[in-house]
Amino acid sequence: MAEQVESKQPAPGDEAEQLKSRVERLCIAIDKEADSDLAGWDDLGKICEVLKEIKGKMITPIKDDDDKKDDDDGKKDGDDQQRLPKSKWEELSKLLPHIEHALEQCKQPGRRRQEPTEAEHPAVGKKLLSAVGCNPCRPWPSQQQQQSKQQQEDDEAVSLKLLLRLTQNVLEPEQYYEWTTSYVDESRIYGWDTEADEVAGALVAPEGDGGSLFRAAGIAGVHGSGKTALAQKVFVHDKAKDNFAIRLWVCVGPPDSEDRFSLLYRMLDNLGLDTAKVEDIVANSNVVREATKKQVDRIRNDTTKFTDIQKEAAEKTRVQQADAQKQHKEEADKKEEGAVTAKDVAGGQDDSIINQLIKEKADESLDVKKSKYGVLLYILHMTLSKTSYMIVFDDIRAYGDDGWYSNLTLLPPPEGEWGDRLAYGLPKGSHRGAVLVTCRNEDDARSMVRTGRVVRPPRLELDDAWKLFRREYDQAKDAKRKKDEGKGDGGKGEDMLLKELEEMKEQIVNKCLGLPVAIAEAAKGFAVLEPLPPEEANKPAVVADLQTASSSNKDVQAAGGESN
Repeated sequence: MAEQVESKQPAPGDEAEQLKSRVERLCIAIDKEADSDLAGWDDLGKICEVLKEIKGKMITPIKDDDDKKDDDDGKKDGDDQQRLPKSKWEELSKLLPHIEHALEQCKQPGRRRQEPTEAEHPAVGKKLLSAVGCNPCRPWPSQQQQQSKQQQEDDEAVSLKLLLRLTQNVLEPEQYYEWTTSYVDESRIYGWDTEADEVAGALVAPEGDGGSLFRAAGIAGVHGSGKTALAQKVFVHDKAKDNFAIRLWVCVGPPDSEDRFSLLYRMLDNLGLDTAKVEDIVANSNVVREATKKQVDRIRNDTTKFTDIQKEAAEKTRVQQADAQKQHKEEADKKEEGAVTAKDVAGGQDDSIINQLIKEKADESLDVKKSKYGVLLYILHMTLSKTSYMIVFDDIRAYGDDGWYSNLTLLPPPEGEWGDRLAYGLPKGSHRGAVLVTCRNEDDARSMVRTGRVVRPPRLELDDAWKLFRREYDQAKDAKRKKDEGKGDGGKGEDMLLKELEEMKEQIVNKCLGLPVAIAEAAKGFAVLEPLPPEEANKPAVVADLQTASSSNKDVQAAGGESN
């Protein structure tokens, strides 16, 4: 029995190294089968190559300790370009068991590839003819068994190509979100009518019962399960349109790209506020000025930090002096006038540079940032409190979160700063308010909405799944046709491949587990393929041979099985 890669739950501290080791073992296991005529080897080999590339990017994050910062500065940017983001590690860990299972399935007895002969044709009918011609005594499989075997091979081909596509997606860069809007294209959303109605109903608080008019709900599920699509369905639901004067969609995205200032400014901008004026209000607010002054004093009183800033300022001054000296020398050469000395130009600059650097360091401190968050959240709170509102926070990923996103049902503190939680910017007053979050981790979703409803998108039904497949397939096919036309070999005609896919649509959807992302990727993959050549099984000679073989091997058919 070939070596099997085990799936174990890694200890928190060793998670990265164990996942990297698991990828390495899987690559070795696939490489061992390179010369064994493994069924589906072409796709498995490509998966192995992608895994090796992924392994090269699996750089264990290094803590930014003060004593390591200086050594790391020169290579940090390069490492960031090559390092696999943390969210991709999670995606990879969920993908590996499926690849391992596919490898084991391909290694099962009787699943090796048949060596083709000159008489063989890729079509099933031709394979049968070749088998009879080479060995008339070979047991002849029944038509049902042959169809079952062909269907199994087709299913495996779909699975391996899908796994290859999903493995390649791990290398795709994270999408850094900038979208904050209230527009959703309803024509591109399929299925989940019942679930959308339930979630929309849970977000509308009943009036007149004396209770809170604020509601929160969550949608949780793995990447590609349809969280965003279901949230969009809720967003454009009649209950949402009828009960909320303001509806806002906010893309949050992975923590690697998280910028809370950007998120809040995008929300305020979409609500119609002048962000330039908002920025002035924040900078000149008493709470921010006070926090900045305290932080500046701390830096000046910290001998180590202040000395480092002096060194940095001296280096900047030296560079400025060199540039100024070069510039004035060039001007003097042109005008034949005495050049102003670098000392005259840069004199007195050292102190101003030090003050500027101290201000920058202070602005980067957590206390100053929190004070600015608090002002922005207060402005957001006052803006939303004037009417009913609904906000969707899409794709919140809280890895070791500091609590900023947790418990969105909290009221703002009567005294103290508002910068600790996003919840403080969401009014819970005399107008209806609702927040819907989408999240990969169900526990994170529950920590945000507390007692609110949390749902998981069910698998897409066959009809809805096939609508999605056709949309993605047609778009990819059109793109391929345009590309081929540019090369001079394009052309429109009957899509024979689509006819074949229509016959096996149920198998395709099942193999994709009803996941929208898998269905879409499978459609794109099929769109670039060419249909199989027409089968020659209908030729008279072939039919006669098949009938003769069938009648002479009638007893063997019951036993079934085709020898290798």
